[in-house]
Amino acid sequence: MPLPLVAIVGRPNVGKSSLFNRVLGERLAVVDDRPGVTRDRHVAVAEWSGRDFFIVDTGGFLPAAREGLDAAVRRQAELAIEQAAVVLMMVDASTGPTDLDEHLARLIRRREKAALLVVNKMDRPGHGDPRAAEFHQLGLGEPYSISAAQGYGVGDLLDRLLALLPADPGANEPPGLRVAIVGRPNVGKSSLVNSLLGEERMVVHSEPGTTVDSVDSRFRRDGEDFVLVDTAGLRHQARFADDAEFFATLRSARAIERAEVVTVVVEAPVGLQRQDLRVIESVVEAGRPTLIAYNKWDLIESKEERWLELERHCREFHPWLAHLPALPVSAQTRSNLRRLPGEWRQLGAEARRSIPTSELNRWLAEVQAERQAPSTRLGRAARIYYATQTGTRPPRFTIFASQPEAIHATYQRFLLKRLRERFGFTGTPVKLDVKKSK
Repeated sequence: MPLPLVAIVGRPNVGKSSLFNRVLGERLAVVDDRPGVTRDRHVAVAEWSGRDFFIVDTGGFLPAAREGLDAAVRRQAELAIEQAAVVLMMVDASTGPTDLDEHLARLIRRREKAALLVVNKMDRPGHGDPRAAEFHQLGLGEPYSISAAQGYGVGDLLDRLLALLPADPGANEPPGLRVAIVGRPNVGKSSLVNSLLGEERMVVHSEPGTTVDSVDSRFRRDGEDFVLVDTAGLRHQARFADDAEFFATLRSARAIERAEVVTVVVEAPVGLQRQDLRVIESVVEAGRPTLIAYNKWDLIESKEERWLELERHCREFHPWLAHLPALPVSAQTRSNLRRLPGEWRQLGAEARRSIPTSELNRWLAEVQAERQAPSTRLGRAARIYYATQTGTRPPRFTIFASQPEAIHATYQRFLLKRLRERFGFTGTPVKLDVKKSK
């Protein structure tokens, strides 16, 4: 299901990043009193009242900027508005409406976007209502008074936001296992999709960043339907060169969130780079089953030796990748491409697996016999009473203990390692929660 996008826009220093952090409940965006601190976009998945949506924090909008960094920030804000299901336009109660506010409001009205006018820096409930009323002149409806820094009014704003979001964003999704093809620019994602489809469905060029949108393509193999999503190259957000790259990154993030399985494409001749690892991290954090495809295998002369090098590098430097399956492929010679659907099918099945509670608790007893749960600071041994599976896609397990605080991260990693050894879950993230037994 594609998540709707909510864009926070406004002129510099009205508190956009503060609202972004408040909605997410964590400090992801840099907040500073100086105007223009937010230069690159932040894209994250937010949740309110059980509804997920993408939220984008944009830089300060300066309509007169025609070149340089300010112009790039302006174009990226315009792209965010274009893609948004709902726009949150923020203004500053302490300054009243400005010419910049009026220009941005006209832009939003021309795009005929659903929008909420957010008057920030109303720091006390019931204080400053006359100041909020001034903003009616912007023509975006009833202003919502909030304090992003203190949290006042944000809940009411989000309740209204949910009412404006599309009711069923996944109604028109085509059937089939949805597979996102992601990776940094110029690793051969589009060539790989073209080879699988047997046609030039994607534009392919040696220059990085040719693909700036995500494209869905139906694909059928061995009687099963797949939906391939070819995405633009992901780069670290601090390195956006222009609005096209911002658009590409936004679309790629949304494609990962929509996917049931993700294939991360890596260049076999150069191996895993820092940006490849960032891409894999983003997929794992989203809870999606992951396959690493080492593309351009046709350029490798000593194939067996190179494969052993890649495996050794992962084992020694990135052991957290050990449970992810990997496959050497070539978009040019179509080497190993017929194996991909089977791998995707298996990954999707692993993410949907459920373990019976009785079987899970037999395993838990064996694991505790091997290594007891740690003790608390007072020397009392923590007791784990039982475990149960509480979710799939990704698989989620909950263990109930007498002192949950004693079940520290090291012991949790031990449990997850033993869980994979017994039950598999190859290629899919596994979540573990610890709760106090009642």
